[in-house]
Amino acid sequence: MGCCLSTETEIDPVTPPFKDEEGEEIVDNLPQGIQLTGALKLRDEGFTGKGLKIAVIDSGIFDEHPGFEGKVTRKKWFREGPDILHGTHVAGTIHMMAPDADLYDYRVFGATGATGVTRAIAESIRMATDAGCKLINMSLGGPSPTRPIKEAIDYAYAKGVILVCAAGNEGDNKIDTNEISYPAYYSECISVAAVSKKDGFPVARFSNSNVEMDYSGIGVDAVSFKPGGGVRKLSGTSMACPHVCGFLACILQKHGVDTSDKELRKILNENYAIDIGLEGTDNATGIGFLSYLDESAFDAILPRKAMTPAQTE
Repeated sequence: MGCCLSTETEIDPVTPPFKDEEGEEIVDNLPQGIQLTGALKLRDEGFTGKGLKIAVIDSGIFDEHPGFEGKVTRKKWFREGPDILHGTHVAGTIHMMAPDADLYDYRVFGATGATGVTRAIAESIRMATDAGCKLINMSLGGPSPTRPIKEAIDYAYAKGVILVCAAGNEGDNKIDTNEISYPAYYSECISVAAVSKKDGFPVARFSNSNVEMDYSGIGVDAVSFKPGGGVRKLSGTSMACPHVCGFLACILQKHGVDTSDKELRKILNENYAIDIGLEGTDNATGIGFLSYLDESAFDAILPRKAMTPAQTE
């Protein structure tokens, strides 16, 4: 079981990110993935994830990053170690999508720790559920199902928690093949594929494809926070997942925090899933790219066009 991470690229730091000297958000400078998912329109309508608690089960968060603005409000680390880039980046994307949501930091990856990774993930899911988290982001995965994690997922799902998972990075660049990663493959979880910020939204060559794919988000060269301050580009289904998770926080604020997984999916499918790639639902991008933008506004940022299986990135 590991983080669903692909590649990373250093870029010029901005501290705090996307703010002017007075601390006001420079909305035009928000990362393109955040804009494509509709964050600016959500902000304009007052949907910022306020009142939502989101668990980030990952490698830990650098909560002193000024970009978080104090919204990492709870911390439970099962493991330790110096590398907290992955978790910080994932949490940063969620925060940029839903800046008023509270983030709960559950660290399950690290070089040392008395609790094994599988047990740490399972305990984190249960703890987050009991703490009142409506959403759990898991940018992690492995090739085999595990009973402790599945039982924890069942526990959370039964209590109305929305579980958002990275689809996995074992893709072979073929839409018609199946690569499976857990927990994303469980039907109780929302599985998120990665696409690129290019015309046509090509599927990332590493992104898994399978029959349980639900939605897609930007997962190539995604810009978000890094430890110590500033920002960095990372690629992976890990990066697509928090775009969707943060978006869902805003949608739940709009439609009601008691909305169930089944009800939420119906709302998403009828209102917020923009078809990309092959026409209709497919194993690579699921039902579509989740965004608060209408299709014309979405296409004004990057145009869509149909592609064949050979045209994936």
